[in-house]
Amino acid sequence: MENPDLRMAMGMRTDQKGVRIRRVDPTAPESKVLKASDVILSFDGVDIANDGTVPFRHGERIGFSYLISQKYTGDNAVVKVLRNSEVLNFDIKLDSHRRLIPAHTKGRPPSYYIIAGFVFSTVSVPYLRSEYGKDYEYEAPVKLLDKLLHSMPQSPDEQLVVVSQVLVADINIGYEEIVNTQVLAFNGKPVKNLKSLANMVESCNDEYLKFNLDYDQIVVLRTKTAKAATLDILSTHCIPSAMSEDLKS
Repeated sequence: MENPDLRMAMGMRTDQKGVRIRRVDPTAPESKVLKASDVILSFDGVDIANDGTVPFRHGERIGFSYLISQKYTGDNAVVKVLRNSEVLNFDIKLDSHRRLIPAHTKGRPPSYYIIAGFVFSTVSVPYLRSEYGKDYEYEAPVKLLDKLLHSMPQSPDEQLVVVSQVLVADINIGYEEIVNTQVLAFNGKPVKNLKSLANMVESCNDEYLKFNLDYDQIVVLRTKTAKAATLDILSTHCIPSAMSEDLKS
C-alpha cells in the first residue's frame, strides 16, 4: 500500500500502514473472516509497513511472512484489518494451506481411471517429477505450471484431473497424441475430481461419452463400444483393474 492514490481510495489514514489482500483461499479458515481488498494492518500485534515489512533485528526489517512462518497448524493469530475505513480484529485459528496440485501424496499410490484406453489421473508434484524429471518446473506444460503456482482449490475435494496418456487401440484412433491435458467437463458437467469423473462415466447411459479438455480439445466416444473395448485394452496391457483401489470405495 505504498501508492498514495491507492491508499486514499482504500480509505486509509496517513498514520495507517499495511498490505492489501489480493485473494483469499476459499478452502482456508481465513475465508470465513477475511475478504479480498482487506488491508492487513498488523499480525499478532506487530504493525506491517506499506512495503510489507516488519521489524526484525536491531535496525533491520524483514517481509511480514516471517511472522507467519513462526506459527504452527492449530495456533491462533490476531489479525487487524481495515475494511471500508473500519478497523476490525479477528482471532483466527490457523490451518495448513491446501494446494490444488499437492506437493506430496503421503506415500499413497497414484489414483487412475481407464476407459477405452484413456488413462485419467490427478496431478501432483511427484506426478510432474515422474513425467518430466527434476526440471519439471521448466519442462511441464505451461498451463499445469500456472495452476501449480497460482491456482487455489475452490472446494476441499477439488483435484486437477488430466488425460495422462492414451493406450493405443482401434477405438481411440486420432486421440493418441493427447498427454497430460486437463479434463474440464464430461457430458457438459464440470469435472471436480477423479472419483466424480469415474462415477459419471460408469453410470452414463447417454449414447456418447464427451470429454472437454483444455486447449479446446474434445474427445467423443460411443458409450457402449467404449465400455466394451476397455476390458480388451486392460487385458492387452496386463492391467488388473480399470480404476485404482481408492476410487472403488
